[in-house]
Amino acid sequence: MRDLANALPELFLLQIGHCRAPEILSRRKGRLRPVDFPAGAALILHPRHGAILFDTGYGRAFFEATAGFPERLYRWMTPATLPEAARLPQQLARFGIDTPDLVILSHLHADHVAGYFDLTTAPTVLTSREAFEALDRGGRLATLKAGCPEPLRQRLKALRPSFIENCAPPDLIPEGFADFAGLRDIFGDGSVLAVPLPGHGIGQFGLFLPETSTGPQFLIADAAWSLRALRENAPPPNMSVMSLGNKGNYLKTFLNLRMLSCVRSDIRLLPSHCAETFSPTLC
Repeated sequence: MRDLANALPELFLLQIGHCRAPEILSRRKGRLRPVDFPAGAALILHPRHGAILFDTGYGRAFFEATAGFPERLYRWMTPATLPEAARLPQQLARFGIDTPDLVILSHLHADHVAGYFDLTTAPTVLTSREAFEALDRGGRLATLKAGCPEPLRQRLKALRPSFIENCAPPDLIPEGFADFAGLRDIFGDGSVLAVPLPGHGIGQFGLFLPETSTGPQFLIADAAWSLRALRENAPPPNMSVMSLGNKGNYLKTFLNLRMLSCVRSDIRLLPSHCAETFSPTLC
C-alpha cells in the first residue's frame, strides 16, 4: 500500500493538440519557417489534494468559437490540430481520471482553456481574479486580439472560479524567488505555489512545486515559449509581446526566469509551448 503521508506529488505532461506558426514569433533568433507549438498542460497527482490539472490545451470549444468571422482569423493565423486521441478526456482516461479535482488556468487564452469544456463534469476552476475580471472589458474584436474569441469568452464568463489572490502567501519564499512578487500558497501546505508571471496576457501565473517525485518543477505557462529562448536570451520579438501583453513586464519576467535558472539549476522549467518539453506522440 502506498504511504500517502510520505508520498510526493507526481507530475505528468500532456500535449492537448498543437498549432503551427513561424518560429520567429516565439524568439528573436527564430526562423521564418513555420513550426509546431505544443498546447501543453500538466496533470499533478497529489497525495493529499487529488488530481490537479494545470491548463487544458485545445478543445472542441476552440474550433466552435473560431468557426465564423472575424474569429476564424485566429485559426487561420495559427492553424490548430487536435487529433481525437489527444483530446483532454482521452488523455485523462489513461490515468483512470474522468474529472480532475481541480483545474488551474494559468491565464485565459483560448489554447489554455478550451479543453476544459470537453470534460463531461465541470470541475472546480482556480484562476486569477485579474484575468477573469478582464473578460468583461472590450468588444468582440478586442477580445479576439487578446487571444480569447468571443464565443469562448462567453463560456468562460459563465464559470464561477476561485481566485489565487484569495490564497495566503507562503510562510517562506523559496530560494531564488525573491524577485517574483505575489506568490500564493494554493493549499496552505507549501506543496503548490502560484507564481505571478506578468507580461503575457492578463493575470498570468505559473505553478511551482518545490517537491515532486522527479524534483522541483516550475510550470511557467507562456512566460517563455521555449527553453531554447531562455538559454539564448532570445525573448519573442516586440510584435509578439506587445500584441498579447506588456513588453516591459514580459521582459522583466523573462529575465527573472533566466536568473532563477542560474541560481536554481535543480528546478525544471516547463514552458507551455516548448517542443523540447512536450512529446508530440499524440499530436
